[in-house]
Amino acid sequence: MPSIGGPELLLILAVVLIVFGAGKLPDVLGQLGKGVRSFRDESTNDKAASVTAGSTTSAATAAPGTTVYCRNCGRPNASDSKFCTNCGQAL
Repeated sequence: MPSIGGPELLLILAVVLIVFGAGKLPDVLGQLGKGVRSFRDESTNDKAASVTAGSTTSAATAAPGTTVYCRNCGRPNASDSKFCTNCGQAL
């Protein structure tokens, strides 16, 4: 399996700079970061859903008011959360 070292990373960075330009680079990397974050969130949500489906306790038996919805993105969070797990906005 080939390893990626310093010279290879510099070559990749040079190609990215040529293709996108220095002005667009922050936008492209920001979108890439958002994509990676959403992928990671969805993969952890799938794992949590499969664990919840296999457990003996049900979410329907939880006490009312245990979910707080984010004002920014609308995702549900636990009531003791201080920040949204999706977008990081303070709750």
